[in-house]
Amino acid sequence: MNKKISVIVPAYNAQETIERCVLSIKNQSYSNIEIIVVNDGSSDETEKIVQRIADKDSKVRLITIPNGGVSHARNVGIDNATGYFITFVDSDDYVDSEMYEYLIGLIQKYDADIVHCSYKNINLDGSIVPVGNKKKIIEQSQDEAIECLIGGRLFSGALGNKIYRATLFENIRLDEHIKYNEDVLVNFYLFEKANKSVYSDIAFLNYVANPDSSTHSADPVRANREFLYVAEKILKKSIGKPYEEVARRRMLNSLLGLYAAYLFADKNRYSKKEKQETKSRIVESYKKGLYISKKDRIRVFMFRFCPHIYVGAYRLYDKIRVKKLDPEQ
Repeated sequence: MNKKISVIVPAYNAQETIERCVLSIKNQSYSNIEIIVVNDGSSDETEKIVQRIADKDSKVRLITIPNGGVSHARNVGIDNATGYFITFVDSDDYVDSEMYEYLIGLIQKYDADIVHCSYKNINLDGSIVPVGNKKKIIEQSQDEAIECLIGGRLFSGALGNKIYRATLFENIRLDEHIKYNEDVLVNFYLFEKANKSVYSDIAFLNYVANPDSSTHSADPVRANREFLYVAEKILKKSIGKPYEEVARRRMLNSLLGLYAAYLFADKNRYSKKEKQETKSRIVESYKKGLYISKKDRIRVFMFRFCPHIYVGAYRLYDKIRVKKLDPEQ
């Protein structure tokens, strides 16, 4: 199989990393690739750097648009893709040279609609921490993959570690109204259309820690509102499906996360009505018996009766806990 892969790279003020990113894609052992760099209104040298590379290699296409955010840039890339397959790489990340050849091999072997791999965390101190990387290959049905996706288990909900059949994107685009969990939401829609997917935990994608990224500089209330927005959309489409309960737990946890964000936010920034509506939904769910874990029930109790103690206790806990963002393996 040597069908073309369209690799979409959204780039905004990425002059420090864009060349490394694009060259890592150019140097793939799989040769039939087009690289679509969508310059999202950068004010630095990003456009010039990519244009210089594109002038020497016809596989690289540069599209410059007014700044509209990463989801809009990705959608522009999808609209301009000509490949049989589509994948993505963020401009501050890079990929190992054999990644696409390996993943296309999985598509050929298993006749899958989506294939994906694990990744390596590249930390600010230069240390490299692979996630998984035990050379497991897991073939999944539609329901099995979706349950892992929305439950935060086995694999990441990101876009850069996946190759998709381009036909999956018919009538599907990223939601441009949100900045957080937009990748999880679009993956949910794509996995809904995929009959089969294959996950390999070999770490080919290099995810580079970036303290200036939207994830690190997030407004906690906005982020948690959007987590809840995504969770509600997923739950709505999961009713009656085998993964309905997992989707419901995601929504209930998102409610707790939003209310906790309100507790830590500036008291005058958000109205009492907003906070009370969220709290009321939590209490209603609690009374219905939907919060079943001991940890969640304790959180609900503290939110209701001693929120100030919760804030103090969490600040202490946050200093000593080991933060884990990677999926449960």
